[in-house]
Amino acid sequence: MALPAEIPGPAPAGAPASGTAPGPAESRRAALWLLLGIVLFAALVRLPRLETPAHMIFDEIYYAKAAQQILSGAEVTEERTHPPLSKLIIAGGIRLAGDRAVGWRVASAVAGTLLVAVIYALAAILFRDRFIAAFSALLVATDGLIFVESRIAKPDIFLTLFLFGSYAAFWRYLRGRLDRPEEPSGGEVRWLYLAGAAAGCAIATKWTTVVPLSTIPVTLALLRGWGRIALPRGDIRHIAAAFVLVPVAVYLVTYIPYFMLGHSVREWVAHQVSMYEFHASLTEPHPYQSNWWSWPVLIRPIWYEYYEAAPQIQRGILAIGNPIVWWASLPAFCLVAWRAVRTRAMPETFLLAGFAISYLQYAFISRALFLYHFMPSLPFLIMGLAAVMARVRARVGGVVVWLFVALAVGWFVAYYPVLSAVPMTNERMMRLMWFGSWI
Repeated sequence: MALPAEIPGPAPAGAPASGTAPGPAESRRAALWLLLGIVLFAALVRLPRLETPAHMIFDEIYYAKAAQQILSGAEVTEERTHPPLSKLIIAGGIRLAGDRAVGWRVASAVAGTLLVAVIYALAAILFRDRFIAAFSALLVATDGLIFVESRIAKPDIFLTLFLFGSYAAFWRYLRGRLDRPEEPSGGEVRWLYLAGAAAGCAIATKWTTVVPLSTIPVTLALLRGWGRIALPRGDIRHIAAAFVLVPVAVYLVTYIPYFMLGHSVREWVAHQVSMYEFHASLTEPHPYQSNWWSWPVLIRPIWYEYYEAAPQIQRGILAIGNPIVWWASLPAFCLVAWRAVRTRAMPETFLLAGFAISYLQYAFISRALFLYHFMPSLPFLIMGLAAVMARVRARVGGVVVWLFVALAVGWFVAYYPVLSAVPMTNERMMRLMWFGSWI
């Protein structure tokens, strides 16, 4: 299906230069196999060795312990500074796999695998280009920060999954409206409610997702302001219900275990206030905190685990992005921003708005910040890089693209030991530390 005239984008990467193009069924089948292959790869690198290390690391001492308390029916005292959904999900993993390292982390590994599929879906809906979708998903699968967050009992992989799941469902609705503006919305509005449910899950994981979710109304406002979409009154009512009532309902549902312990509504309100006051007053420094402006250039990653396994043998977990991808995405995203401003191309405009809104909020936050706070912004950069690579591929051929993929995957393979606590010699580990600030 061709793109509407008002939303230009690259031609489908899978289409031949001449001759008969593959039919819709063949194209969908090829896209499905491609997606399954990338998701399987993501699962195969995330799920093994979750039992290492066998003890709790970094913030697992809060979130995994809170999940244990939930399962025991006790009052949660270990982590009370964020809403409960991530702890409930971790508790589900413990229920399935046991109260051990695999149980603490398996839910994160599943979420990290699903995130790869969600990014594929979102990029495919945005650009209608199988290459951009696959390229984006592969880079998400091999990013070091996303990989590490997929293997630790912390909330950030869950909030990123829910956030981009909301974007994907919203864009699925929006594409239907843009393609068939004269038709009744019919079943398309169900995607709005799915987007609203995912938004509610994101907020019930961390409040910091409220700001990135404003990308959705900003997108609608731009489309309406540019005269590219006219929403029926019925759709407007559905949008209001989906993104106000549904998230509120989801948020409250996650507190059912809290109320079952006998807490009152007054206590619940006081708890919300205490969460806000905690983060508003958190100024205590941390050795691995970093400035928000430094995240895209990877000045200060985070050691979640580090110890000497044997003489001259080190074992550690370093939360660090893939510099091949991150550094290349910066000039690429400048091209995305230029195209968004010059042509008002909607896919690029959405990427620019989403990145700016989710990232720049941290310029106004005074509490200690860490590299993992960049997670909700990172997929926008990756999809922007994929869109630029699609144009490079169309103009100069695939050699440059495949070379880039080889470098990105090669970095992931080389750093896999330091991303997943595989023992390595001091000499080898120090070779991976390109800068003193990485140590």
